[in-house]
Amino acid sequence: MAAPPPQPLQGLLTLLDCLAADHRLGGMVVFDLDASLLLELGHLLAERMGHDRPDGRAPDVVVLGAGTTADDLWLRTVTDHAGFAMRPGVLVEDSDGPPPVVLVPDLGRAGLPVVQAAVTSLLADTAGAQRFGHGFDWQPRARWLTTVPLGAAAQLSPHLLDRFPLRAHAAGIRAELDALRTAGAATADDRSLLRAAMPPDRARRSPVPLSPEAARLVVSSVPGGPSRRRDLALARLAGALSGDAPRILPEHVRRAAGLLGLTAETPPGPTPPATPSTEPPPEPPPEVPDPAVEQVPAPPPPRQAGPPGPAQQLPAATPPPERPAPTPSLYPEDEPSAFPPFASLRPARRSVTGAGTTRHHAAGVRAARSLRSLAVVATLFEAAKFQRLRGTAPRPGGPGPGLALRASDLREYRPGGQSESALVLVLDHSSRATEAAAAALAPHLRWAYREGAAVSVVEFGHADTSDELAAEHYRATTLLDPRVVRSLTRRPGLASPLAHAMDLAVQELRRHRRNRTGPHETVLVVVTDGRGNVPLTASLLGRVPKGVGREGVTDALRAAAAVRRLPRVQTVVIAPETHVYPELAARLAEVTGGRLVTVAGLPRRAEGPSR
Repeated sequence: MAAPPPQPLQGLLTLLDCLAADHRLGGMVVFDLDASLLLELGHLLAERMGHDRPDGRAPDVVVLGAGTTADDLWLRTVTDHAGFAMRPGVLVEDSDGPPPVVLVPDLGRAGLPVVQAAVTSLLADTAGAQRFGHGFDWQPRARWLTTVPLGAAAQLSPHLLDRFPLRAHAAGIRAELDALRTAGAATADDRSLLRAAMPPDRARRSPVPLSPEAARLVVSSVPGGPSRRRDLALARLAGALSGDAPRILPEHVRRAAGLLGLTAETPPGPTPPATPSTEPPPEPPPEVPDPAVEQVPAPPPPRQAGPPGPAQQLPAATPPPERPAPTPSLYPEDEPSAFPPFASLRPARRSVTGAGTTRHHAAGVRAARSLRSLAVVATLFEAAKFQRLRGTAPRPGGPGPGLALRASDLREYRPGGQSESALVLVLDHSSRATEAAAAALAPHLRWAYREGAAVSVVEFGHADTSDELAAEHYRATTLLDPRVVRSLTRRPGLASPLAHAMDLAVQELRRHRRNRTGPHETVLVVVTDGRGNVPLTASLLGRVPKGVGREGVTDALRAAAAVRRLPRVQTVVIAPETHVYPELAARLAEVTGGRLVTVAGLPRRAEGPSR
């Protein structure tokens, strides 16, 4: 019988003790942990790491968050009596001192410098930092402890989660602490309860070898993939759990696999020889009737006369056994629903700023170009660097002259960048083209997602519209906007104001090209069959047209012709295969200077002119 799974608190503290004993485990992520317990676990980890040092000095506990900068982590500029000096950051370790304990309260909300530091330094053999002629080299031995909601973990980069091989789920830990507090001292704080529940101190020792059976079990327990850090973490955790054993045995690997949420499968081996069985031979299979011989059913047995006997009581139906709730996976990045953002470990690939961008969020500081958004602290800091050279530094032991400012010292906030790419998407739901255009749309959606392009959606002809005679449009900063997903799954309507939609699309293209520093690459994707039954005048005035004829199609082609005159715009027209007016979509692609893509597989229906 397999051993019962450990309690969440017991498993978490065991992993914490192993992390303190072996720096090669790197870090641990705890899903759905109470924020008030992270600091307590960090100090408990620091205390356990201090037991292994001869001087008993506990490591420093460092908390990193969204406001942490790269200067805080690696090399920072400080002031002293002699002026400015470079000092190592919080992640630069001293070979003689204890390694720090790094806490990240929410890994999903950590800043980009923190995420990059975790990817580059965790589980690394060596690390180095150089800036302004100063450099430090060290061996990373810091222990990282972080938490993140399990529902948000699938949105993180798999490269980041791969650096945290130790995983634990904190569901039920608060209830266990409350139960311990009720059974013991009612006034005990969380740290005292956690310290009392910690397993015995695990002494540090040199790595022990794996037995052949344990090595095969490690390989068979971890699925193959591009990274082998899980194999190493499983073997190192098994070594930390082996105690005084001279070798790592399969039972140590199974225990470690249970703590990591892995399944320790028995590796394939030679088939054991057959042994004589003492069980009785199996019963012969039931006789199968010959289909060629006609089978006559046997008559039912005659009913015997007499008083009816007591009614036979049928056995009560046994309710099906309740299935236990599935245990949440400790590896959400492996789930098919995982959708991490592209290039989340580096800043935006390309960003530009220009007129009209001062209302964006601040993305650092730069030399001032105007007096509209001065950064006072950055300006004073820049001026302080040159006070000694300007002869205005304060004298030792007494006040000195005031701070001298020059025009070169002025700094302003740098506005957030604008994307250099834009996608304008025109969706004609009345033609039902969006139902079959998923494969043709996918490359353009992937491009917009990869580039972080600004998205403008123009849609018409759907059942949920408030005005059938006019097209609707909106702007999204990213393709992940929920409105984009809803626009791709609309129900078809009746009217087709294609001319108004193309006019709005041209306006969006011009808006993206208005500034000199606007998007450098713009893609226009039109999903339609080219049929429009609403003239542009009717859409603008809101009047129901009479006797339209080809007026709606003519207005659409006239409005679309303006796309050809816009620079650096790629146009793609995606149309369903149809035998009714197939030349309309081709004509639309021709006047825009784009290419036509036809898709098959549209559900069959009675085709004809749009109503």
